[in-house]
Amino acid sequence: MFHENTDCRIICLAELARRLDVPPALLEAMMENLEQMGYLQALEGCKKACGSCAAKGLCAMIGGGKVWSLSEKGARAAAGAA
Repeated sequence: MFHENTDCRIICLAELARRLDVPPALLEAMMENLEQMGYLQALEGCKKACGSCAAKGLCAMIGGGKVWSLSEKGARAAAGAA
């Protein structure tokens, strides 16, 4: 799942892959690349982020899958692209 902090949009990986017309495995690799580059941050497990996270109910809903959110760097890049 992907959670965008700026306006709390939440979308599952399969749906985003469908919208972008790419295989889900490729999109997941792309998301992990963006995470490594600092544009996304993984919100893995409630121990790290659930306290103040707007998406705190997602962990249980997706069965422990990976949730990404825009990092501060990603939000700046997205604002510059708009």
